[in-house]
Amino acid sequence: MLLSPSTWLYADTLKGDFSLSSGATYTSGEYGGTETTDMLYIPVTLKYTQDKWKLKLTVPYIKIKGPQNVIRNIGQVSQTVTTTRVTNEGLGDINLSATYRVFYSQQSKTLLDVTAKVKFGTADEDKNLGTGANDFSIAVGAYKLLGDLTPYATFGRKIYGDASNIELDDVFFGSLGLSYKLSQKTSVGANLYLKQKTASSRVSTRQASAYSSYKLNSEWKLQTYLIAGLSDNTPDFGGGFSLAYQFD
Repeated sequence: MLLSPSTWLYADTLKGDFSLSSGATYTSGEYGGTETTDMLYIPVTLKYTQDKWKLKLTVPYIKIKGPQNVIRNIGQVSQTVTTTRVTNEGLGDINLSATYRVFYSQQSKTLLDVTAKVKFGTADEDKNLGTGANDFSIAVGAYKLLGDLTPYATFGRKIYGDASNIELDDVFFGSLGLSYKLSQKTSVGANLYLKQKTASSRVSTRQASAYSSYKLNSEWKLQTYLIAGLSDNTPDFGGGFSLAYQFD
């Protein structure tokens, strides 16, 4: 969501490319409660692009300080009122995704792709770092290059695994966004992410983000971003950065 969707449109599809990236995301919010939950998320991501395929593996570290009733990307999962803030940290949920470019027209600069993703429940559910279950999702993305401007939209379905102490309904999700190329090195963008509520007692997800991306040289790229929650199951605010290295 935070990365430029126009990557496919500028990619060299004749060779395979590895990239390695890491960074940090900090978020804070009350998630509809009375106490603040602070999260630090530090992922390490290995990506491989070959012809029409893009494969991505993310292994994260996560640290959460709060009343232990909030899970990342879900929100508040318990209505229990507590004023005790506890700090837990450790391995987060490992993610593996595969994206396939199903259509691209050089003439119209239009692209369609499909992404399948597995979230492995590797985060410790006893520490409230995750649900402990494996989740699956599939999404379709559409992109249109209009000079330096790229509007895009995604739409998908997320299937939650059976967690031991949390009930989650399968949901539809989607996003709308714009990416703008300021120069050969710099681009900016904005995104609105929407997701159905995961239970009747929860609210739907609405979250906005904005980013800037700067190509330091032929190998290194820096990205910074800001996050604003628009519903009670998202953080009130957040931000972060990522630094990526492209292997020859």
